[in-house]
Amino acid sequence: MAAPLLAALFLAACAAVPPAPTTGAEAVAVLHAETRPAISTLVTVTVLAPPGPATSAAIDAAFAVFARIDEGMNEWRPDSPLSALNAAAGSGRPVALPPDLCQVLRAARDGAARTGGLFDPTWAALRGAWRFGDGEDRRVPPADEVARLCPLVSWRDLEIDPPGDPATPSPCTARLRRAGMQVGLGGIAKGWGVDRAVEELRRRGFRNFTVQAGGDLYAAGTRGGRPWRVGIRDPRSAAGEPFAWLPVKDAAFSTSGDSERFFVEDGVRHHHIIDTRTCRPATASRQVSVLAPTAIEAEILGKAVFALGGEEGLALAARSGASAVIVTAANQVVSSPPLSGRLEMVRPPTP
Repeated sequence: MAAPLLAALFLAACAAVPPAPTTGAEAVAVLHAETRPAISTLVTVTVLAPPGPATSAAIDAAFAVFARIDEGMNEWRPDSPLSALNAAAGSGRPVALPPDLCQVLRAARDGAARTGGLFDPTWAALRGAWRFGDGEDRRVPPADEVARLCPLVSWRDLEIDPPGDPATPSPCTARLRRAGMQVGLGGIAKGWGVDRAVEELRRRGFRNFTVQAGGDLYAAGTRGGRPWRVGIRDPRSAAGEPFAWLPVKDAAFSTSGDSERFFVEDGVRHHHIIDTRTCRPATASRQVSVLAPTAIEAEILGKAVFALGGEEGLALAARSGASAVIVTAANQVVSSPPLSGRLEMVRPPTP
């Protein structure tokens, strides 16, 4: 769950977008934005609504979702249910887990099946082998270590009983078949949290808002009658400014890139997005942004599309009903056909 406080997406600031004419309820609405640290990143909730106790309570409720993630899905907390599952790997003993964690594990396993394992929650068997300088010494593991650990990255060996519906939280038991296996949910838990926060805000009657956790964003409704305008970070720019903008309405947008946790050694960039086919950092892309119906789906597809890159990545997104903007390893920008005419390129990404 550990990650730097870095966001790869941008919402246009008030001064950056000319305000649209407002009428009725939007005429008395105010843009409320609050940012708090949570799950080792920054979470921002922005609501277009009349001021008052109901709006403040809704924002607090949205942030409370991310506290649930830290309690149940943080593998760094020895008392978390996820840590209990990891500690029992290879024992044959099923571990009883709470509904939220079961829902995420089911969604992760389903996502692994749909991406042919390019997204795999058991990637964490490699944790410690690769270290990218996030509070630890940098490390590139020797080939024999990668060869020994790679077979432990196996989503099929994560058993969940009952399998259940990933759309519905319900209790379960789970086990990891082999000793040394580990589950890490850093690549999916933020998306789950964004989706649950969106549900909470909608349940309370809010329609125009955004929820962002690091590089994962959901934009609901409109701002002044227009879609929210989301910037895509330049993966090689020191200033981190956007190289493109995209209007987003009632959809999730997630960005994954090799500039988030990385180091360069002997001219080679080593980063945290692992290609599960090789158990080494993926090399096909610099950055991928996925537009999908839900944030959890955008996160799952983001890692898989990153590993494939180019036209293969776009094809995977299309098969899943999503769209993508890919900055390839050669610094070329390719995007899904449905984004034609919508994606506003400010300039090419920095070489």
